[in-house]
Amino acid sequence: MIEVGLTAVAEHPSLSPTGRASTLADLAGYFPVVELDTGFYHAPDAALVTKWQAQVPATFQFIVKATSAMTVHPGSTREQVVADAAALEAGLQPLIAQHQLAAILLQFPPFYGVTPGHVKYLRWLRSRFPHLPLAVEWRNASWYAPTYRESTLSLMRELALIHVVVDEPVTPGGSVPLVASATNADLTIMRLHGRNVAGWQNSTGPDWRNQRTNYRYSPSELQELGAVAKALASKRVIVIFNNNGGGDAAANALAFIKQEGLHFPHLGPRQLGLLD
Repeated sequence: MIEVGLTAVAEHPSLSPTGRASTLADLAGYFPVVELDTGFYHAPDAALVTKWQAQVPATFQFIVKATSAMTVHPGSTREQVVADAAALEAGLQPLIAQHQLAAILLQFPPFYGVTPGHVKYLRWLRSRFPHLPLAVEWRNASWYAPTYRESTLSLMRELALIHVVVDEPVTPGGSVPLVASATNADLTIMRLHGRNVAGWQNSTGPDWRNQRTNYRYSPSELQELGAVAKALASKRVIVIFNNNGGGDAAANALAFIKQEGLHFPHLGPRQLGLLD
């Protein structure tokens, strides 16, 4: 089963009846899942999570990023990691109770390479959340280097971690390859960042993220990615379009759904005629 969703809730005006900032309710009219980065900045509390749920159908799924401290970004401390882990687990209880939590996304920073200490930390995270769906996105290519690739995937299988298969530009440094391997029988996530090589290598300033993800996938590229999704050996594959820099994610995601003949029966209401 393939599901499709977006990141950046407000950045898809083509999905909004007003043509302005989109909402969760707007996205739920077209997609069965969303990825939220709210958790990266601060663990959401249960009251906020309940507000999310009120905007979408009961079957709608959420991928929620773990906090920056939990993914060992600069400034994190052991005390903050422990506190954030407790706060995130508490805040996500409404989603857990209603079976709406697809995954907690652990997006480790580019400098987080292979070390014994980092492997130990991954094991600690699994022990801290023994029953929750944890997804890992590596952004340091050393995890996929020939010396470590199979041991990385083996470790993730052992810990039942959800592999995040990324599509991004292939550059001499600062990118990871597309490794089409499932490490969890229930779910694999694909995150599609676009293939803007120049933007990936040269992005600077406050708008660096938009520079990186300013890319529209061609029909042939979407076909290629569809073949990858269908070959992944998990019961579910969630394909997340993150190529928001030029406003292309929603159009690409809808084209991908049409291409693959996907149908999601429990979407939220949409304005008649919008994008149909």
